Amino acid sequence: MKAGWEVKELSDCLDAFKISAKVPKKKFKAKGDFPIISQETDFINGYWDTAEDACVIKKPVVIFGDHTQIIKYVDFNFVVGADGVKILNPKEFLEAKFLKYFIEANPMPSLGYARHYRHIKSLPIPLPPLAEQKRIVSILDEAFEGLDRARENAEANLKSARELFETTLNSALSIHHNDQLKAGWKVQTIGDVTVLENGDRGKNYPGRKAFVSSGVAFINAGHIAGGKIDWAQMNYIPEEHFQRISRGKIVKDDLLFCLRGSLGKFGHVTEDFKGAIASSLVIIRTTMKIDVNFLKHFLDSAHCTEEIEKYAGGAAQPNLGASDLKKFTISLPPLVEQKRIVSDLDRASRVCTDLQTHYTSKLQDISDLRQSLLQKAFAGELT
Repeated sequence: MKAGWEVKELSDCLDAFKISAKVPKKKFKAKGDFPIISQETDFINGYWDTAEDACVIKKPVVIFGDHTQIIKYVDFNFVVGADGVKILNPKEFLEAKFLKYFIEANPMPSLGYARHYRHIKSLPIPLPPLAEQKRIVSILDEAFEGLDRARENAEANLKSARELFETTLNSALSIHHNDQLKAGWKVQTIGDVTVLENGDRGKNYPGRKAFVSSGVAFINAGHIAGGKIDWAQMNYIPEEHFQRISRGKIVKDDLLFCLRGSLGKFGHVTEDFKGAIASSLVIIRTTMKIDVNFLKHFLDSAHCTEEIEKYAGGAAQPNLGASDLKKFTISLPPLVEQKRIVSDLDRASRVCTDLQTHYTSKLQDISDLRQSLLQKAFAGELT
């Protein structure tokens, strides 16, 4: 511990703070005289007009989201929103922003929607003299201003990298939107160029009681993400139960499409092994008219999303049937052209993935540097 520094428990560094009122989220207004501060991510979460409900600030305070661990430095009058807002009112010997940075320097694992303040209130906080606290805050403010600009640029570039491939993909697959097809292209339906097969929904459908620790894979919508199948979290049924199932058995190069739950997501069966699908999925099995990888790109496209919205409707939990999926339209060039387009799109995907990896790594570096500066600050190593 540096000379002149002392250590106190966090709770011993706080004064009580009277909250005038708590406004439920459903009552938040879009405009008003007083901003509402809650435990949500956005700094200001709504507005309120009643002056009697406002917290009048004489000096800055720190807002801690008891459920979310969101931390906010507030130096203006505000109204408290909803539940879970802890107002940390530092005593005269503690600078509010120094307190904010201390909490950020000591993150704890999320406990879900449980309360977190009870786990941090006894943290030992190192306390230099007030003048030194202000000096440290000034250094961190300046450093974090630069890091925030770098983070914003990296996030913008990451978003652009994602959008670049989406633009390339949608441009390659949406030719018929102009009603002017290239020579050799045809507008077909999914039903024209594939065979769809639902799972067995009869008496042989495996309920949870049929699941075993190992056996034949039984795949549901929860196992589908990003064009792949999550085999690590798979459910299994016994071989003898699999033999009783009459349909919905997978083969290599099948695409498994989610009809409800994660509507529109799909997974590609890339290996030749046994498995069956749950009723939340449908097998899309390609014919000689369409390349399976061309179809995968179509399922990722904006046009496919439009078709899903067209046939799924606006229900609270929309779903499709195989008969709806058959009606989806798709612009198809000859098979040789399909393979060329797939090659071009795969190459563009690799470039965009490399860019995303680069900017994701950069964001992690920025986060690591921020934490490193915080650790140095509370060890008395900032000069």
